[in-house]
Amino acid sequence: MKLLLPFFLLGVMAHGAPTGSAPATITKEADLTTLTLKPEAEARLRLKTVAVVRRTVPATRQFAGEVVWSLGDEAGRAAPVVGGTLEEVLRLADQQVVADGRVRQAQLRVDAAMVALERAKQVLAAEAGSVRTVDEATAVLAQAEAARATAKAQREILGAPLPRDGAPRRAWVRAAIYSGEAGTLDATAVAGIRGLAAGAASQSAAPVRGPQTANAATATVDWYYAVPEGMAVRAGERVAVEISLRDSATEHLVVPFSAVLHDIHGGQWVYEVIAPHTYTRRRVQVARLAGGDAVLASGPAVGAKIVTDGAAELFGTEFMTGK
Repeated sequence: MKLLLPFFLLGVMAHGAPTGSAPATITKEADLTTLTLKPEAEARLRLKTVAVVRRTVPATRQFAGEVVWSLGDEAGRAAPVVGGTLEEVLRLADQQVVADGRVRQAQLRVDAAMVALERAKQVLAAEAGSVRTVDEATAVLAQAEAARATAKAQREILGAPLPRDGAPRRAWVRAAIYSGEAGTLDATAVAGIRGLAAGAASQSAAPVRGPQTANAATATVDWYYAVPEGMAVRAGERVAVEISLRDSATEHLVVPFSAVLHDIHGGQWVYEVIAPHTYTRRRVQVARLAGGDAVLASGPAVGAKIVTDGAAELFGTEFMTGK
């Protein structure tokens, strides 16, 4: 076997490589990512384009939020909240009922003390009573009024009555913020709120003054935001809250997120218009999302026209995966 191997190699060298077409064809990558469409094909795809812009986009951090009912008054003097658990609702309802009973009892004592004082004054006017009796009745009335004021203050702390089904409600979002990060966040900025469902759109929510609540076990403090009108939520629902960082507003390349495509390897691309009816696929790197826009770490130059509607169809046409 060892003697035959050299003769075999000599034979291969003598005959050389087979003649004919080359075993491989080298093609430039730029040619692979450029598409030229016929006008009628372009019309069928209904492509839409936008320009790449550079604008100031604040950096944000995302936190977990919970939808709660706000039971405070409009002036914000008392702002208790209740979540979506039955235990919270029953506990607060019980406290409100007890407090309402104390207010009524205090009012009855005030009414009785006023009647007693008026009777003592009448008896004194008829010269059948004493000044001491009037003074004692006056003191009893003052004590009853003080007890009534205390009962009302305690009831105000518990907020408005729990809303019944169908009654209007003020919904807030309670976001749990890690205490170590609270100083880096902009507490006065409008936050973005979205549901946890895939593709849920983010909506703007203004900060509101809520109760000074916190959780020592998790080292978090609570920030509150008003749920936008028209946003369908229920108490206890979990949402995502995006809060802007302080002093982080820097300029970035921004494109609609609908223009960004992802390949099977995780690469991110957009299609740029380089000539009439001609599109080239450009690699981009998305740093983060800002609402419906993608903030790019790298991508086409400012002013470049990129495809939004129809980008997926172009991707399918290039790789022959479309219908």
